[in-house]
Amino acid sequence: MLSIPLVLLLGLLAFGLVRWGKQKVSGVIVGVLFGLALASTTVGPPILSGLNSLSNSVVRAFSSAVQ
Repeated sequence: MLSIPLVLLLGLLAFGLVRWGKQKVSGVIVGVLFGLALASTTVGPPILSGLNSLSNSVVRAFSSAVQ
């Protein structure tokens, strides 16, 4: 359901956090495993749906402000 650019952006963010010393590799691994575990539960899809609707609202708001 997530788009490839979003996954790449989050991957680059995680890499940058580890590279700049803001986050340890173990924290990134735990975050990835938590995300995978959450996505496989019944809680994951409603959260993703809410995030999708929120991002669509933000994009619509920016689009209407620009026009």
